[in-house]
Amino acid sequence: MTTFGALLTVIGLLAALVARRGVGQSAGDGGAVEHLRRLFTLISLLLALRLAFLAWPKPIVVAFIMVVASWLPLVTLRLGEELVRRHASRPLKFFALGGAIGFSVLAATFGLVWAREAILALAAFQGVVILGVLAHLLAQRGSVSLVERRTADLLALAFILGLPLLATDFERLFPDLPFRGGAFAALVFVLACSRLVAQNSRPLSLFADIAITLGAGGIAALTAYLADAKPVMILLVTACAVATAALLLLIERFAAVRRSDEGILYDLARNEMTRAGILSSHPLLSTAVRLSESELADLPTDTIEKLAQSRIVSADQTEGSDALSGAVREVLNRHSATHLLRLSKQPAQFLAISGGALTEDRLTAELEIVARLLERAK
Repeated sequence: MTTFGALLTVIGLLAALVARRGVGQSAGDGGAVEHLRRLFTLISLLLALRLAFLAWPKPIVVAFIMVVASWLPLVTLRLGEELVRRHASRPLKFFALGGAIGFSVLAATFGLVWAREAILALAAFQGVVILGVLAHLLAQRGSVSLVERRTADLLALAFILGLPLLATDFERLFPDLPFRGGAFAALVFVLACSRLVAQNSRPLSLFADIAITLGAGGIAALTAYLADAKPVMILLVTACAVATAALLLLIERFAAVRRSDEGILYDLARNEMTRAGILSSHPLLSTAVRLSESELADLPTDTIEKLAQSRIVSADQTEGSDALSGAVREVLNRHSATHLLRLSKQPAQFLAISGGALTEDRLTAELEIVARLLERAK
């Protein structure tokens, strides 16, 4: 059993490392990306410590595991806030921060003695914060663009599927399981995040990934059954096959993203620097919705003039309470867009562009260059 548990943990660790590297290479820098990388770092460290515990089951290793696990909910909460660009409630934030500090201190002191009670309390703390993050994502989904809404829904689905699996990691709660589900919870989460990077963040896409991995597990189970393996062995072989299929799917997807998603500027360099050539150079530009004054006729004239002062208007400008922020929010939501690219000041014309969930900062910088080139193009 320990061998299979170690193998599952190794696969989960490799998946977390692949995702951490892949997200950075594909999405660049930015608020949500930075928090996601921190989360993958903690997940990788947690899985590595689990391997260390299997090799050297000492209380000090348990203490380190508790410290890392206590900070996971806070980093997850910060990621959720970034993805919907809305702050969570103060009580939830203070609870997550206080719990992270409190359990870290507990792990280094009484947690070495009261391990059972401390681990049960940590499990309850993690569950409460994750449920709070889930509630925050679902509560804010109506106030963001369609792309961001799909992102929130996909992440919420990953939490719903992963939380029961994560709970099985607590041996005190489930002492008789043949293997633990923490590695599978990590795999579900990184599969969801790989969809975000690939700009295919529909929740149903995660079910497609899970179906593929379960199919691989079914083939392995059938093979083991035909070989007259014992039921427990069939279960363990199936679990390893599912985890391995998920890891291979992640590796292939991040490799494909790196090959295909070189950004707008990469495609722009291969086209003519005419207005038509620029606008047809990349799918985000060629499929964008063109907004003329007639599409903006319901906005006050002075608001349209203020919008036209900026080459790029992004979702970051919707957080204020003034009239301009409200107008930006209305236009972006109406067209399920993350950016408005100015085509002309007078008359005011824009392109409504729907970017990826994790590439907003990079996309904003690239669109700024595109807008400058459009001003000089014929």
